[in-house]
Amino acid sequence: MNTNDGYGQFNDIFEISKKVFNLAEIGSKEFKTSALLSDFLKKRGFKVKKPYGGMKTAFRAEYGSGRPVVGLLCEEDALPNGHSCGHNLIAAWAVGTAIKLKEKGYKGKIVVIGTPSEEGIGEYAGSKDVLVKVGSFNDIDFVIGVHPDSQWNVGCQSPADITAEIVFKGKASHLEEAEMGTNALDALIATYISIRNATASFNKYMHVLVGMYVKEGGQASNIVPDKTILEVDIRSTKSSYLMHAYGRIKRIAIDIGKAYKTETTVKQIAPVYKEYKNAPVIDEILYDSLKKQGVNATKLYDKRDRQVGATDEANVSRTVPTGHIDFKIAPESVAGHSDKFRELAGSSNSFNQLRKTIVAAVDTCLKIENDQKAKNEIEKLKRKL
Repeated sequence: MNTNDGYGQFNDIFEISKKVFNLAEIGSKEFKTSALLSDFLKKRGFKVKKPYGGMKTAFRAEYGSGRPVVGLLCEEDALPNGHSCGHNLIAAWAVGTAIKLKEKGYKGKIVVIGTPSEEGIGEYAGSKDVLVKVGSFNDIDFVIGVHPDSQWNVGCQSPADITAEIVFKGKASHLEEAEMGTNALDALIATYISIRNATASFNKYMHVLVGMYVKEGGQASNIVPDKTILEVDIRSTKSSYLMHAYGRIKRIAIDIGKAYKTETTVKQIAPVYKEYKNAPVIDEILYDSLKKQGVNATKLYDKRDRQVGATDEANVSRTVPTGHIDFKIAPESVAGHSDKFRELAGSSNSFNQLRKTIVAAVDTCLKIENDQKAKNEIEKLKRKL
């Protein structure tokens, strides 16, 4: 790696990525990860608030007092199969960018926000939306977020998303006396099939995606299941159509539950992730910095034909101007959330890409700091949000 470009060594930053990767704490349970990241920044002169926003694993670390104020989004959570979404690299990027900005003498304020459960697991699911609602971004001028991917992109085209839990309650009985019970699993299966069939009738231009899995399916094969749970994830390119699709799916579940004589409830279990709103003035600077490093990224902020995964970062982007980078750590044949992607997220080969992403973010902040036109455009964007 080039260590003669004025950025020095990155070994401590790469070590953070390794440690977060090995901790692999599930969403809303990132206690050791949160402590590791916030302590790393505290030892380097940052003032840390923790817990933050009413969440034990969230934190806010600040350095400096000037303008512009930049917010750096720091993911903490893993999935059940480990860091198969590469949030260990996002965590290292956030603290690494903050440290390098400080070393470069950034005159504005640097804010790192540790955000739990982007993957939507546990009580802090979609924590960035929680932080938006309590005003955590009100004093921030612009934000930058990143994500590992199978290609380089600048900007984001993430869909709106809602996750719900459908609970069917019936009555247990012995298999030999099935007529005395009410089978909650039959209701769940009928609902699953009906929802899957209904997706064909949704507006094709709204790109509706529906994912489902059986969270609870009964206790034993010789007992008529008295309680089952179906988790449903719905996505669309428009928040308004997302809520229309959610309403239809909710009615399907309730109607089928009645037909099977179960008590049926449908409950939203995470905040709505809205569709992303790009900030081209920030993304253009990020793009130019990557290009100087030999990276030809796709400008997603100029495109409408490639959807990426839903994220609560989108809710931030609708509150404060937000730039974004997807950085390539895997071939396009490797899917996110897979075991192979996890393996690559923990490999030393990903560090070179991480380094480029940190350099791009630092360059962008320094450019904005010294470019009144860019600051004015960001302020205009902020007033429109």
